[in-house]
Amino acid sequence: MRKLEDYKRIISIGDIHGHYDKAVELWEKIRFNDGEDLLIFHGDYIDRGAESVRTLQFVKSLVESHENIIALKGNHEDFMQNFFEIYSIEDADWWNLYDLWLDPRNGGDVTLKQLRKLDRREFYKLLRFVRQLPLHLELGDYFFVHAGVHPRKENPAEQTEHDFLWIRDKFLKYYRGKQTIVAGHTPVQYLYRKCTVPMMLSNHILLTDTGTAFGGELSAVNVRDLTYLQSGSTTDKWKKIDSEG
Repeated sequence: MRKLEDYKRIISIGDIHGHYDKAVELWEKIRFNDGEDLLIFHGDYIDRGAESVRTLQFVKSLVESHENIIALKGNHEDFMQNFFEIYSIEDADWWNLYDLWLDPRNGGDVTLKQLRKLDRREFYKLLRFVRQLPLHLELGDYFFVHAGVHPRKENPAEQTEHDFLWIRDKFLKYYRGKQTIVAGHTPVQYLYRKCTVPMMLSNHILLTDTGTAFGGELSAVNVRDLTYLQSGSTTDKWKKIDSEG
């Protein structure tokens, strides 16, 4: 069983959304040590960016080659998984073009085109990886998840998959739990339009999605000391997060 004190750094990385170059840049800046650190990807590796499949392959390779890297499932991986529970990769004539994943606003249409170009064995390896992604990680006073938790369900066993992958406003407004919830899913700009960095909210919510899908930088947060690092920066120096308020 993993324990908080086992790691010098516990690093959370927000939603990548197909921005492979930013993911690689940030990974190199972090200088991850598999013997001392724990790294958690918070889901949404695909869609909206130009290189969804390449990004998913990159995350998969890191998880498989490191003991202390964990990739959580995001709602966009859930989109993909649910789509292929209905259709096969060969079913071009039968796809429902109105499927929510294929809506250009969600980006699955581009991801699907990239998946179709893969060798079939590689495609099924990626699909199996997506299906096996965990929904959350609990570590002492911290709970790592893609979207959040339902504020009226104190026991994690009462939470649903939909809560972990999709919840937003109820979680952000009404959560009052003792654990710090570290989440992606909601870009910080959703709360503060001009914000560009990770945020620690006053109700023990740490948001790591800094709007990479919409042109922002990709962020990594060390939850042990509330510092962050971003792609696009000319330095690899970790900066302190300002708490809300």
